[in-house]
Amino acid sequence: MGKVFIGIMGLLLISLLLRLNHSSRENNTVQLAIETVRIQADLTEEVEVKFVEKRESSILDFYMVKLLVVRKDEEVPIVVYVDRAAEKVILGDLFIRGKNITQKETSDPRISKIGSRSLEAGKTSLAY
Repeated sequence: MGKVFIGIMGLLLISLLLRLNHSSRENNTVQLAIETVRIQADLTEEVEVKFVEKRESSILDFYMVKLLVVRKDEEVPIVVYVDRAAEKVILGDLFIRGKNITQKETSDPRISKIGSRSLEAGKTSLAY
């Protein structure tokens, strides 16, 4: 009887640890997206980056993370693709067979403003 109790408690502990690890990985995904946008767009501390939503993307093993960059005078939606391990990030619009999937998935017409305004060396590809 004691061995069964210890076995059940062990399984419950393992289950709890796996949930905590999964939760921290989820937070890492969003945090990586926010930090990447901050760094790549060279945002000042006054500019706030808010998390809007995270869901499965059309890219295998990647999440689509929608953020909102909030300035004094405007709000700009940003979509960032982050892999499940929170190691890889893709910035910009996703096109499949010539269709802007990012704009379609977010159903936000302002997303189309995000992208490359200039392809000159040394300039960011994020346009604000």
